Amino acid sequence: MRFVPVRSLDDIYWYSFNDEPIATGNPYITPRLSDPAFLLPDESPDALWHLFAHTWKGVEHYTSTSGLEWKREHTVFLRAHSPFIYKEGSIYYMLFELHSRSFRRRGENTDSSRIMLSSSSDLSLWSEPRKILDSAAIRKSSWRGGVRRVSRPQLIQWEGKYRLYFGAGEAEMYDSKERTGASLMFAESYYLEGPYEIAEKPVIITDPESKYRNLATGSVRIIPCSDAIAAVSCSRYYDRDKKRSKSVMLLSESSDGLSFKDESVMQFTPDSGWASGYITSCDLRYKENEETWYCYYSADGYPDSKLPIRRESLGLLLGRKR
Repeated sequence: MRFVPVRSLDDIYWYSFNDEPIATGNPYITPRLSDPAFLLPDESPDALWHLFAHTWKGVEHYTSTSGLEWKREHTVFLRAHSPFIYKEGSIYYMLFELHSRSFRRRGENTDSSRIMLSSSSDLSLWSEPRKILDSAAIRKSSWRGGVRRVSRPQLIQWEGKYRLYFGAGEAEMYDSKERTGASLMFAESYYLEGPYEIAEKPVIITDPESKYRNLATGSVRIIPCSDAIAAVSCSRYYDRDKKRSKSVMLLSESSDGLSFKDESVMQFTPDSGWASGYITSCDLRYKENEETWYCYYSADGYPDSKLPIRRESLGLLLGRKR
């Protein structure tokens, strides 16, 4: 993948490819399909589009000839969440989260989670995962005394090291009780498989004074550019007009990946339809021959009339220069 200048994300017009989701889970068995990570055809071993996302069962693998219609291939890892694909040479690495919940007698949640790493040469067969990060070893993986949680890992190379960004802690929405990431942290290593040294301070954090991040940082997708680092946060904020928590896709930029400045809003939560709950995560890549940014995202709506839970599906935004 060739990195483009960070300015290529500025002054972009974003629009929905379709009013309906491009991929959904089984409405009765796996109603929530979340956290997409994808590869363009020129990045894949077979010139197909590849996409990974998770349901409650685990990480699912999809392929496509167009990037618009997707075929489910198989479940890659059971109970795994939030996949991310990193390519180095001819080898693909998948990072993902595993978390387990237990409850003390008094009902106190003692959640913990781990970041795992696996490799593949064909995106089909994967090596035995190994642990590279554990929430129990990270002091700031808890938000305001809540459960310890590391989530949504992603890897880049920066200034001669591997930099692993990850979500830390959980923030719960006061109205919907939905949970999302409270902050973004990172760790660094000279070796892809670690060991990783944890940076003490988060780089993006929930801020009550922020216009669009006053309830939660949300999931954050890091986009390495040729001259800087961009980030797209699916953050949460209080909408005074609607009097409810809402989400927004917020573009930020940084010269060093440590201090981010918010630049523009890419997308607000729609007022109706399948994505009218929250935009929960996203992944972006630039398709050079089309001069277009592809942004696959997951979003949910209000509970299905037949099911007491929210449906979550995948949508597609396209971005071009104005």
